[in-house]
Amino acid sequence: MRINTTEQITLIARQSQATKAPKRAADGFHNLLSQEIELQSKSASEALLPPGTRSIAFDPRLNADQQPVAQQVVDPNKVADELEGILDQWEKYSTQISTQGTPDLKGAFGTLQELAHNLATLKQSAPSLQSEFPELDNVRNELEVMTVTEQFKLNRGDYLV
Repeated sequence: MRINTTEQITLIARQSQATKAPKRAADGFHNLLSQEIELQSKSASEALLPPGTRSIAFDPRLNADQQPVAQQVVDPNKVADELEGILDQWEKYSTQISTQGTPDLKGAFGTLQELAHNLATLKQSAPSLQSEFPELDNVRNELEVMTVTEQFKLNRGDYLV
């Protein structure tokens, strides 16, 4: 059998063209994709700021009439009074649960809901409590954990007779 070298060369050339063709198509797709991404990023940045507003938004002299937002100052006495009220509600809850005979579970559930609401409003009204008064924040966190735990225990039925 005789090997024809011209056929082998043409066969190898065809195979190399076949492998190069998908690369060109991939390069074309890559170029097209990068152009589309650039167009979208340009249109998005233009949509965010209309022409000429960039200088207005970042020039502090033009925004001089706006007052800075004042941070809420946390009064530790007020927070301590609110925590004391929450502790009073805890005493009420403990008497509702520990009543001899039949405990007042409906009343205890309502008290726990009040406790959860009061703790949530305290957390919302004093967001900087952790940085300014970490001891009061620790007390609030402990009361919140106790409230959630008791809600779980009450819903699970731990206090049923």
